[in-house]
Amino acid sequence: MNRISTCFAAAGIAASLFFAQGQADAMMVTGISQSMTIADKTVTASDQDGQNIKFVSDGRVLRLMSADGTKDFLSFNSFDGHYTGVNFQVRAIETTDPGMRLFEIIAVRGAQDKNCGYWLVGKHNGLWTTYISWNSLSNLGFRVDRWHRIVSQIVDQQLIITSTDGYGRTDFQAQAFWDASCQWFGLKKM
Repeated sequence: MNRISTCFAAAGIAASLFFAQGQADAMMVTGISQSMTIADKTVTASDQDGQNIKFVSDGRVLRLMSADGTKDFLSFNSFDGHYTGVNFQVRAIETTDPGMRLFEIIAVRGAQDKNCGYWLVGKHNGLWTTYISWNSLSNLGFRVDRWHRIVSQIVDQQLIITSTDGYGRTDFQAQAFWDASCQWFGLKKM
């Protein structure tokens, strides 16, 4: 079994242990930036190691790149199969236990900000990786075939991801947590 499969299997086991024990490892969110909308422009930031990076979008695909534009670390596109008119909202999230700088990316389309993608990304052993995605939410019962507006908020220093339907009612909510034994993120449905 490769390393990623091992982590996913361990995350599944950790999630089941989490439900049995009722508590997660002690990751605390200590800071969060304002969301930056990246429609068809470039926004620069710095990663947890102090290296400059940039987010570049053409309205179809968002790329996380090196500041000089020579390396494309990760690319993101719509999960609903429609690749035009997508706005990407990016914000930095700072944590302790472990100390990380993550980037939350939410893809939206239209005046009502219909959600068409979600990612929580950061560095793992020096390489950029996606810790949580639309698929991660789907594995917990999030309905990918329906209209959603996803937002996240910090509650008691924990990252809570909430989806509302077209009528503004909460239809899905989960807490992101760090599993120290696997060195990976897990999700707890609320």
